[in-house]
Amino acid sequence: MMQPRRPAFVLPGLAILAFATFLGFALVRMAQVEQDMRINVDENMLWVITQAQVASHRLDSAVHRHRLGYPEADPQLRYDILSSRMVLLGEGPQRRYLERLGFAETLEDLFIRLHTIEASMETLTPLNPAASEAIQEALAPMAGQLNRIANAVMVEEWEALGARLDAHRDGMVQAIASVLGILVSGLLLVALLIINLRQRRTAQHELASHRDQLEEEISRHISRYKETADALARSLDRERGVSEFYRSFAAMISHQFRTPLAVIDSGLQRLLRRGDRMTPEDRQQRYPRLRNAVAHMTRLVESALTAAQLDGGQVAATTTSCDLASIAQQVCQFQTEAAGTRRITLDPADSPPLNVVCDRALLEQILANLVSNAVKYSPPDTPITVRLDHDNENASCQVQDRGIGIPEEDLPRLFERFFRSHNVEQAPGIGLGLNIARHLARLHRGDIRVASREGEGTLFTLTLPLAAQGAEP
Repeated sequence: MMQPRRPAFVLPGLAILAFATFLGFALVRMAQVEQDMRINVDENMLWVITQAQVASHRLDSAVHRHRLGYPEADPQLRYDILSSRMVLLGEGPQRRYLERLGFAETLEDLFIRLHTIEASMETLTPLNPAASEAIQEALAPMAGQLNRIANAVMVEEWEALGARLDAHRDGMVQAIASVLGILVSGLLLVALLIINLRQRRTAQHELASHRDQLEEEISRHISRYKETADALARSLDRERGVSEFYRSFAAMISHQFRTPLAVIDSGLQRLLRRGDRMTPEDRQQRYPRLRNAVAHMTRLVESALTAAQLDGGQVAATTTSCDLASIAQQVCQFQTEAAGTRRITLDPADSPPLNVVCDRALLEQILANLVSNAVKYSPPDTPITVRLDHDNENASCQVQDRGIGIPEEDLPRLFERFFRSHNVEQAPGIGLGLNIARHLARLHRGDIRVASREGEGTLFTLTLPLAAQGAEP
């Protein structure tokens, strides 16, 4: 019976645990050693006691010299130094340290003698030998007492230092042992890592080889299915676009057709009821309304059909070399006749041939849309200018009006399908014309740009690639 395999992570986990344990223990022990190596204030007493001894001897010498009449002797200064050294011994941790060594009574006796010396200092003069003798009598036993304290402190510090060194040695041995444990654990982890990397590299090579074999085998069987899937995906995308278009179109067209249908129905009813009583002038006023309504519906249907053809990929540009100047002149003339106005001008009026790569019928549709929009959205008494220009690579046709303009916040969405600026919502239209015009322009490797300011007018610029020199239109 096969033994169950040990989980792969057990040995690395134990190695990591050992590594972390040894590292933590080493850090703790090293921190303890570093803390123990600090010299405590209350244990460094030899310097203070030695300075007190030196100060007492110098005070004794200064008193003796002062008694002999040496003017440079300064017993008061020497007393102040001795007093400061004694204050260090009698305050805070130093006092507690000396009391712990059993020198509490000796320390009190030292301060009593210090007070005696202080009292004698007030009457110390060369003519008063009694004060000098009193000071020297008080200083004589202080030297012996300070010597006993210094000996006891030295013995205590040496013993404490020895104990501390023993503890430091033990701590360093433990830290070294922990470092060795860390080294062993690290080597084990590195060995496990190398083994795992080799196993992983071998598995990757085997997996890559197996994957390549599978890919070769699968590619032999599914190449034709890929082509079929791609074709189906393209068809689904076209169908989805057409379906979305018809949903949007149905909602829009149901609203837009009502107005012209209502105009046609109202006009026909009036003609049926009162046709025999109408004067020719009345008929001439009503016939254009009906024709305009029919024309509007025709444009709606044509725009919808063109948009559907674009979505279905059924519109293709059969490009040849065409004269943009003659096409622009023809469109301007047709729009002038259709609108019954002579405010559309071509600049320059006698433009030389400007050959571009285009489909003539589609280009006429683009220009007709731009010019008819300029007529629709500008007052009847303002001019509309169609301007031709070119550079080394492209020709441009600009259509400029002095109409109501387009709000700045609507410009980024102007070419979206079914989008209409909020200042023309009352005018007839469904928001397909500019969308179709830009699609058709881009079919020709061109584009349409717009610049407008509300209340001042709009400038549409159509760009198309120039035809090669020598190409016949």
